[in-house]
Amino acid sequence: MSMTGTVADREEIRELYARYALTIDDSQFEDWVNCFTPDGVFDSPIYGRSAGRDALRKFAASYKESWAGARVRHMMVNVSFKVEGDRATGQCNLIYYRIKDGKTELAAIGGYKDELRKENGDWRFSLRRVFIDK
Repeated sequence: MSMTGTVADREEIRELYARYALTIDDSQFEDWVNCFTPDGVFDSPIYGRSAGRDALRKFAASYKESWAGARVRHMMVNVSFKVEGDRATGQCNLIYYRIKDGKTELAAIGGYKDELRKENGDWRFSLRRVFIDK
């Protein structure tokens, strides 16, 4: 992917990728939901498709339950994206850890394929599609 978009746009998008991981790992679910556009979609092979902020809130609550008292850490690396005006496409690799009872386990390796949109001056995900390597 070529370097496109302003330096400010690119920095805001990198911050969005980081904020997505930090907020969900820290149970800041409303901040995580705000990483998406109002019509944003999270699409996971494990958890299904959640479209719109109400559905994203419901997903976040059920996702927290699935931890069963564990902590999780999303490591999003090799972030790459292409900006075209107020839209962008991106991707990154995912390294996902689960921590419980003093033990850390690698729970999944995969990544995200993303569509982003700038609305009211803010970059957000309009679509995050998760893939898991098998």
